[in-house]
Parts: sequence; C-alpha cells; structure tokens
Amino acid sequence: MNAMEWALLAMTVCMMCIRQTAVADESSTAPADTPSVGRYDVFEVTLTAEQLPANPFVDAHAAAEFTSPTGRKVSVPGFYYGDNRWMVRFAPDQLGAWSYNARLVCGGKTITAAGALQCVESDRHGFLRISKRNPYRFEFDDGTPFYPIGVQTCGYFQVGFDGDDTEGPWQSVPADEWCKAFQGAVNLVRWQLGAGTKEGCALALIPEGRPADRYDTELAAQMDELLRLQQSHGFRHIMILFQDMSLWGRSETAFGDTLDTKKYKSLKAENLPQQDAYLRYVVARYGSFVDIWELFNEDSYAPNDYLAHLAKVVRDADPYRHIITTTYARPDQDWCEIVTWHEYMGMPASQIDGYLAEQIGKFKSYGKLVQNTEFGNQGWLSNYDPIKWRVAVWTAFMNESGMLFWGMSGRKIKGKRPYHYNSNAYVGPESRQYFRVLADFTRDMPIDMRPVASGYTEHNDIRIYSLSNGKVTALYVNHFADHKTTFEFVHRLFVQTGPGSFHATWVDPGDGKVIRTDEVSTPQHYLILKMPPITIDLACRIDRID
Repeated sequence: MNAMEWALLAMTVCMMCIRQTAVADESSTAPADTPSVGRYDVFEVTLTAEQLPANPFVDAHAAAEFTSPTGRKVSVPGFYYGDNRWMVRFAPDQLGAWSYNARLVCGGKTITAAGALQCVESDRHGFLRISKRNPYRFEFDDGTPFYPIGVQTCGYFQVGFDGDDTEGPWQSVPADEWCKAFQGAVNLVRWQLGAGTKEGCALALIPEGRPADRYDTELAAQMDELLRLQQSHGFRHIMILFQDMSLWGRSETAFGDTLDTKKYKSLKAENLPQQDAYLRYVVARYGSFVDIWELFNEDSYAPNDYLAHLAKVVRDADPYRHIITTTYARPDQDWCEIVTWHEYMGMPASQIDGYLAEQIGKFKSYGKLVQNTEFGNQGWLSNYDPIKWRVAVWTAFMNESGMLFWGMSGRKIKGKRPYHYNSNAYVGPESRQYFRVLADFTRDMPIDMRPVASGYTEHNDIRIYSLSNGKVTALYVNHFADHKTTFEFVHRLFVQTGPGSFHATWVDPGDGKVIRTDEVSTPQHYLILKMPPITIDLACRIDRID
C-alpha cells in the first residue's frame, strides 16, 4: 500500500482505538474532557520532547501508571513511536473511571502528563488465557471459550488470496479485503517478526543492516494499523519475537548467527542488553493487541536458561501477563506455558485424523494446552487439500486442541518429487466454508467438555472422537476407509453420556446442514445411536433433555 492507502485504512479503523494525546512540558497537565474507551479497547497517551536524543529508542524512557476505579495500580511501559513522539498504550479491563500519570525522561528532563478516562462496555471479551476450567482450552478474560482455527500468511499488507491454478500469476488482495473474506472462518492470526532478517516471511522490525538498537518506526506504524484492522474482524494474535529456523540451517540476524550459543543465544552474550531492549520495545508497542508471545520460531539451539531469561524479560515488561511459549516448545520448562508444534503432512486426508490425535495426545501428556502453530502439506503434495484441512480442524477440536495453517493461497501448487520446500496450505473458499461450519458447531460448546469413551464394532471403517460434560456431548466420525463412497453401517455406535434422555442432531461438516435429529434415551452409562449414511465425515451434538 502507498501512503494514501494506509491513511485511508487507518481512518476506517480509527474508531476501534480511542486515542488521548497528552503533550506537556515539565508540569503535569490534565485533559479538558474525559474520553470514553471501550473495555479492552486501546487507549493511547502521547508525549513529546523538545529535542530528539541521539537514539530515541534507548536514550529516553516513557511509562505511565493507571489507577483503576477500585484503586488498583497498573504500570505500563512506553515506547518511541517516531516523529519525536513517545507513546503509552493501555487496554483497560474494568468499567468505570480511570486516572493516569505518564512521564517521559529525555535529555535530563522529566516531562509529565496526567489525565483520566471512562471505561465503558464494549463487545470485546478480553485477552486469551489458559482456562481454569479446562487446562487444554483457551478462554477470554470474561470466561468466554475460544476454540482456535488459525492462519499465518506470507504477506501481511498484501495477502495471497484464492489464486486460480498452478500456471497462473500469484494473486493477492489488500489486507482489508482478506480480513473480510476470512472473518468467521479464522479467529487466530500468527505474526512473525525478524530482527535483521526477512527470512520465512518475517517482518523486519530491525531492518537488515541496521544496528540492533534501531527499529523501523514506519513499518511499526503500518503494523499498528493492521493489528487494529484484524482485531476489528475478530482475530486474536500470536506474535513471534525472533525468526530463527535454526533446526533447518544457519542464518544471520541483527543479534548474530542463529546457531551461535556463545555470542548470541547465551546469558553471556555481549548484546544481551540489546536483545532485552528489543523485547521490551515490542511488548510495549504491541502488548495491548497480542494474546500470545512466541519467543522463537523453529529454534533448536537456544539453551533453556537463555530462553528462561528472555521469557522473564517479556513477563516483567507485560502488564497483561500474556501467554508465553516458543517453537520448538520446551514443555518441561515452567516458563513455557503452552506446547506449540509444527507439521507438514505427507499423508492423505483419510489418515490425518489418527496421526493428529496421536501427536496431540503425546504433547498433552505434559499437562499443558497444545496448539499447532504451523500446518500444511509437504512439497510432494499440492497445497490445495480442503478435505484434509477440514478433517484436521475437527480432529483437533475433538482432541482439545487447535490448528493453525501456513496459508499460501495466491496460487494452487502442484506437488512434485523431489521437493525442496513445503507447499503449505491453500485456504480457499471451500476451506473457509468448512471452518465456518466448525465455528458454528462449537460456538456455544461448554469448555468443560472432556474426552469420553465411544466406539463402534467395525473399527476397520471409521474412527470416532467424543467429548462430553454430561449435559452436552459432541461426536465426530471420520470414514477413513473411503472418502468417496457413501456407506450405511448396520452396527450401532455408542458414547458415554450417563443415563437419561437426549436430543441428537447429526450435522454435515461440509455444509453445516442438519442431516437428521433423533430423540434417544438410555438406562445405562452409554447411549446407543444409529449413525446416518456417511461419505467423508459426520458430526453430532447430543443435548440432555431430562
């Protein structure tokens, strides 16, 4: 986008962020009117200095203390925004009157600003948390369950979208058009930052060749507006702090060689203070938008003590205490709060559910939430595989997990052997429809549903997954033996519900249409069901009615 397009984009989303500018000298000032800001929306305090220091990122420090209606104090770090401005961003979580005192220490002077804001109701649910009711699920601050279907794109501002064929040009659309197309189908977006590198489609917040303590404020401002735009469409965010991929080879970043465990990935690294400052800058600038911090992407060299140090820097800088992880995950480390994993598949859709269930179960053995953060196909398969993506998201949900696709949708890629790169995932109209069906099915599913026993006498044809809390039960059936031929099974399916009467609704995961409804009951702990004809898969919601 050019400068005019970005200005128009910012105007379209400006109502999502209430900004209060406080420009002051050495004495405190207060705004004439108290602005209103929605709960969990972003409030901004801006401060300026008469003279720009040599390095505004490190030679000046901005911060603010916000006081809630109940007297709780929240310390929020600030950052250098650009154009001789420093900013503090804050997302209030409590309704009512807040006050704040902000300060900028620059050039031996302390510049202050004081003010107030009125936090009012909004449609926001807060930030993502690990549920206290089910440790394998996400929920928002207000307790609303969150069942993730995610995507990461290679382009952020101009995004690959619904390309036609393997020979045609790469097709892309502006970010606002992409957001409209994916709203309701995807609810989690992963961002990848690069410190001195653009490898792996990273956004180089530290530009290549620039000193490690100087950041690209123009790119950062574009990121601000895109995060607001995506948030307005209901997307939550994972942000990767360091692009790496050291498991797969060596690359150079602003802080050093990705395989270097002495001068870079070490508590003894001379530039560790610069790494810390970079982390604090990102947290201060984007903490009011992001839900999950992912320290590294596909790193395999960083020692545990070094990662623990980085996690502590992030935790100390983050007033919202967002979830912290890394990839590849260190699930045995206390600071690694969720288990993230990647997978590029070389198997057909009929096999995918069994493999995913096994992988998720393995990672759940650590007792932590499991979230895939990159999923797609290996390069000998096409990136166009909508039935596989459909089976994958249903399987993940039924195993208390979530999938996130590496979306490369500007062109349909024809797989070939030998391959050198993954084909990733084409998330086109069919896949978006399938994702919306799952989102509708799970919209009011209780978060305390846990896996329960279910079965079928003919194991050679189908696999069954089930969740229940006794009041609501969900079933997913994959006809892995044959995704092309419709079969009607004579044997009965059973699922553990406890005794009682129930209403069963069978749904087609392809289009969301109701196939059949049944009134059923059981005097025992297992409910017996007659399954409708199946081709690819079926879903069933069972509600207790007695």
